[in-house]
Amino acid sequence: MMNYCNGVQSFINYALSNMKNISGEGIRCSCKSCKNKKFLDPDVITMHLLQKKVHEEILVLIYTRRII
Repeated sequence: MMNYCNGVQSFINYALSNMKNISGEGIRCSCKSCKNKKFLDPDVITMHLLQKKVHEEILVLIYTRRII
C-alpha cells in the first residue's frame, strides 16, 4: 500500500508540473469515478485516488506513455 501512496503523490506532482492538466479549478482527477474529466483540488484528488483507485483506462495510457 505504501508504494501506491507514493505513486499517488508522484502522480499529483507530475500533474501539477504539466500545464495542460491544470485549470482554474485544479488538476484532472483520474480516479474511477472522475475518469480524467473533472478538475479538482490536488488534496481532493489524493483522497479520490486513495479511496477509489485509478481508472483502468488511465493506467493503460500511463503505461504506454500516452498520458492525457
